[in-house]
Amino acid sequence: MRSLTPLGVQISSLEQFGSSSKAGNITINPEDGTIFVALERFSEDEGIEIDILQITSDNSEPEVIASFTSPVLAPFPKPDHLGETLNLHYLPDDRSLVILLAGGDIATLALEGSDGGVAPVEVVGSVDSGIKAAAWAPDDEQIVLVTGENNLVCMTRHFDVIHEEPLRSDDFGEDKFINVGWGSKQTQFHGSLGKSAAKQPINIEESLSHPTDSGLPIITFRGDASYFAISSLDYYPNTPEKCRRQIRIYSRDPNTGFIPKLSSTSENLPGLEPSISWRPSGNLISTLIRYGYKGGGEGRQGKWDIAMLERNGLRHGGFELRENKQTWENDKVNQIQWNSDSEVLAIWIQRQDQDVVQLWSMKNYHYYLKQELFSHDPATPRFKGFKWHPEDPLSIYLFGENFVQARTFVWDTYTARLPMPQDTASVAVVDGQKLLITPFRTQNTPPPMSSYHLDLPSVPVHVSLSDITDSLALLFSDGLVQVWDLSTRLPDPKSGSRLRGGGKVAEPKLRYSSTIKAEGKRLVKQLAIGPNGKVAVLSWIEKDGSSACKIDVIDEKDQPEVIDLEGDVERLLWAGEGGLLALSAEGQLTSVASDESVDITLGPHPTALTYSASSDLIFALSPNAKLHLTSLSPSSNMSTAIASNVTSYTLTPDFLIYTTTSQTSHYAPLPTLKRLADGADLSPNETSWDERRVERGSLIVTACESSMSLVLQMPRGNLETVYPRALVLAVVKQDVLSGNYRNAFLQCRKHRLDLNVLYDLDPVQFMKNLKDFVEQVPEVDYLNLFVSSLNSADSALVLYADHAQEPSASSSKPVDKVDSLCDSLRTILEARGVEQYIETILTTHVCKQPADYESGLKVLLTLQADHPEIVEDAIKYIIFLSDVNKLYDVALGMYDFQLVLMIAQYSQKDPKEYLPFLRELRALDKWDQRFRIDDHLARRESALRNLKQSGPERFEEASSYLSRYELYDEAFKLYNDEPQHLQVVHDLYGDYLYDRRDFTDAAISYILAKKDQKALKAYEKAHAWRELFTLAKTLDVSKDDTIQICARVTDHLSSRGRHLEASQIFIEYAQDVDSAVDVLCRGADFSEAYRLTSLHDRNDLVESMIHPGLEEAHEALTETFEEMEGQLDKEVNRLKELKKIRENDPESFYIVDTEPAIEGVDVVTNATTAVTGFTRYTVAPTTVFSQATKLTGMTGMTGRSKKQKKKATGRKGTIDEYEYLINSLSKLLIRVDEKSSEAIALLRHLILATSDHVELSKSLQEYMMKFRLKLDKSIDESWENRQEILNQLIESGGTGLESGLGLEKAFNLVKPEVKSWKGLGILIS
Repeated sequence: MRSLTPLGVQISSLEQFGSSSKAGNITINPEDGTIFVALERFSEDEGIEIDILQITSDNSEPEVIASFTSPVLAPFPKPDHLGETLNLHYLPDDRSLVILLAGGDIATLALEGSDGGVAPVEVVGSVDSGIKAAAWAPDDEQIVLVTGENNLVCMTRHFDVIHEEPLRSDDFGEDKFINVGWGSKQTQFHGSLGKSAAKQPINIEESLSHPTDSGLPIITFRGDASYFAISSLDYYPNTPEKCRRQIRIYSRDPNTGFIPKLSSTSENLPGLEPSISWRPSGNLISTLIRYGYKGGGEGRQGKWDIAMLERNGLRHGGFELRENKQTWENDKVNQIQWNSDSEVLAIWIQRQDQDVVQLWSMKNYHYYLKQELFSHDPATPRFKGFKWHPEDPLSIYLFGENFVQARTFVWDTYTARLPMPQDTASVAVVDGQKLLITPFRTQNTPPPMSSYHLDLPSVPVHVSLSDITDSLALLFSDGLVQVWDLSTRLPDPKSGSRLRGGGKVAEPKLRYSSTIKAEGKRLVKQLAIGPNGKVAVLSWIEKDGSSACKIDVIDEKDQPEVIDLEGDVERLLWAGEGGLLALSAEGQLTSVASDESVDITLGPHPTALTYSASSDLIFALSPNAKLHLTSLSPSSNMSTAIASNVTSYTLTPDFLIYTTTSQTSHYAPLPTLKRLADGADLSPNETSWDERRVERGSLIVTACESSMSLVLQMPRGNLETVYPRALVLAVVKQDVLSGNYRNAFLQCRKHRLDLNVLYDLDPVQFMKNLKDFVEQVPEVDYLNLFVSSLNSADSALVLYADHAQEPSASSSKPVDKVDSLCDSLRTILEARGVEQYIETILTTHVCKQPADYESGLKVLLTLQADHPEIVEDAIKYIIFLSDVNKLYDVALGMYDFQLVLMIAQYSQKDPKEYLPFLRELRALDKWDQRFRIDDHLARRESALRNLKQSGPERFEEASSYLSRYELYDEAFKLYNDEPQHLQVVHDLYGDYLYDRRDFTDAAISYILAKKDQKALKAYEKAHAWRELFTLAKTLDVSKDDTIQICARVTDHLSSRGRHLEASQIFIEYAQDVDSAVDVLCRGADFSEAYRLTSLHDRNDLVESMIHPGLEEAHEALTETFEEMEGQLDKEVNRLKELKKIRENDPESFYIVDTEPAIEGVDVVTNATTAVTGFTRYTVAPTTVFSQATKLTGMTGMTGRSKKQKKKATGRKGTIDEYEYLINSLSKLLIRVDEKSSEAIALLRHLILATSDHVELSKSLQEYMMKFRLKLDKSIDESWENRQEILNQLIESGGTGLESGLGLEKAFNLVKPEVKSWKGLGILIS
């Protein structure tokens, strides 16, 4: 669906070198585009003088860089268009030219000689018989010649002959077919003719060359240089005046030094002509066949075929040239050649009045004629040859006797970008004298077919479709301009996106035509159709010896306006208020004859340039596949690159759509790009555009926003239409906000979008227009689909990233969106008729959250009497919509057996499942019946209420029922006015709490139930000793029982460290001073113990209990400090070991990963798990399986808990262990401070006891002071160089301390301080 658009034109005149000098051949330097021309003139001594010209790409004047003379001319006849310079070739590696003359001389020209300048021409050799044909291999390592004696000669690039053999051979070649006779005439059944018919000779028409055949061979190489083919004349053995064309294919085997060997010979092809070209991709050899003359192709008089041959010489397709009979009779095809990427075939045809070079392209096995190239000078209409650029596939160089044309093209898709709803998405494709047009909004016609076509007077140079009206303009090589109104028929919005009822797709009509006057030498390049049918035509002209560009602006009134331009202009563009814009070859976009000044730099030679009227943006695609944008209002001097590796793009009123080499299509909103072009900062969400995968190599043809479609063309030529989510969402949003709910609903349904978006885009408006929604979408099925799709999520925020910024998004949305929408919709439908919308009404009940089955069934009950036929279908529908078991249970819970039977029957439940149960229920009275139903449905509260309604005689059953199902809340409500029954409920509730170990509340409930013994037991279990002894006193519990209670309670209290409370119980309720003092000594509460002995005159207990208690407390505290000192010694010693590890092996200490990363390994195998040095720290022997389990995480411990445990213990020998020990010392200091506070109280009592206890206090105080000093010193040593260690961790790049938060926490850790502690000071001396 692409066409070739002319882009650059560079024409160099050679007239200044005299009329006797004529261009003989050209070559191109692929690095900078410099053209080298061999300019020939005959000398007086019947020799040839050759000047080598250089034409640079900056359009400067041709310069003679070297000259030489050859005394020998071609010793054989040759056609007029061929000069004596048979081949001119540029060698990039040597920066030299190789010149081969038909007379046989071989010369070289070094462009960089020993002195840095151009060296003289050196004739390195000569072929005595002359050279008929020559061709260089694509790798420039070998040259193949055909001499005047028809010998095939192969030389190296240094002109050493490596092979020579006769050109003509009767041998087919090494790849000769093996014929076993299958399918031949001899193996066929001949009926009544018998076997003799099989022996009759087959008549094969004699193949003869055409009189216009030059007789010269032509050589062509395959793109990879592994094969070459030669088309040559072969004379018949017995009749030398007769000859035919043959093509021989040679292979070049690198194993034999690239010596060519005949591989195959073409089949007999009558009418075969000299022109031949091997497609660089290697699959086909293109040649020419002429039909309709004696010895030529059979039949089809006046026709030419471009035939395609396979490497084995057999024909494989082709196409017909579109030339008239007059050209066929008198003229010929001089040359055919493929371009470097095998996309375009150039055919040079010599017509009677002028020469033309046609450019053909193939898609879907159809060959399109894209361009016809003519001479710019009417005085010299003939060419002498052409060449493609070796690397730039769309640059072609044509030369005549006194000129050289350099023409550049780009692939362009001629598409209409009309605004909605008039967008037709029409695409025009040039195919010779037909313009194929397809409006993709209404038809998707696969190429090479089209919806319709325009018959044209000649092949158009350029086509432009209007972005304002449904029209197009065409430009022809003779300056003719035609403007057509297409009148494309658009579909009715109610009928969808396709035409209905037949009729023409379009009715095109020629609006006007005009011809641009020719002034001397001229080439028309492009045109652009603007507002009001205006057309701007860009032309290259030569005036007064200098070249320039001009623009002719014409309109329907035929009042042309001429604008002269400076420099080389490549493109024209109509851009809204910016008027007409011109793009120079340097990439400068400027305004032309406009009040608004525009001067924007886009970059040189963009391959595509587009204007978006909706956003006032200009997009350009650079040759290196970068997509640039710039704004016209306000105008910006520079463009912004927004994407790279772009292969194609198009515009819609709302989106920029482009594809990339990663097989992805992107959809960028134009409002966002407008803000980007204006310099605004975009959030990450705004720069994250929708994407969609596409087939490899697919290119965009067009996009139609009205039909939400994107048309892509695959590499092989077929079309694929997709419906991108971004386009669909844009149209749906526009329809919803404009109130066109039906179209929005249908599009959501078609493209499987969440129907909630109809509401979520603007909830207030939708609820306000809900009645209009029902009128636009009256179908019951559609309404059912809408209601059943409702959910509480906000789909607009999910589908539209920018929706949160819109005012409608901030409007209050009800929390119960689904319920409120169902209720409102049901009200409207009930007013329109319950009978008509019964299914939708039921859907609104069932789809509520939670589903309201009961209300839906009530609707059926109201219709049962008057519309039984509706109810039957409605029950089937609600069964389909719901869980039938839940529906059956709801109907049963309504206590309506008729409704239950209807649900059961239509749900196809087995009668054996429900009929016995229903019969059993019918035999019961009302409240028993309802109790059984509620119990069956697990509605326990309702069942208990119905059981109470059955009477007081059922209380025992009710109490058992409420106890079984723990219905105490409902029971307290039901029996609140019945004290006798309420006590039973409290008793049951107390048992329930007691079993749940809620003993305190259970005791209260027992008291309310007058179960005092149970309450006493519950208080004891709750260890609420105050409430316990209060109740025991009230119940007058015996002294023995009280003492037993005291023993049990005090045991519990003392085990929990509540020694003071235990002693209080012994004193107040058991009058046991000994036990009270004993429990206080065990709790180290010596002050209270002394007080009790003094209060009760029991000084004997001081010696017997308190003093031994002091000694036990001293011993326990001493053991604690010894344990802490042992821990301190271990940790300090380990820190010293870690210091040595850090000095000797810092990489291990800081956990630096020195092993190379292994890419592509994502599976851990347990086959080669090695036992490491860490195995010795494990508790149990580690098996291979258990190690693999650790790696794969197949244990009960989560990865996070493993990580935390590993971090807590510290990895041995690393900075993690170092940090763990530092933290452990800080925790040890906290514990030491706590125990030091306890020691103060103990010392105060020891010093007041006996002299032995005074000695104990001295030893304890001295030991503690020494230990604290030791701890202080150890902390100082451990914190030494800590800051240096942490800094080295960062510098080494190790993974210790988990780098992030762990490292930050380590830096923030404060060194602990051991505060001064003196104990009792001088009191202990």
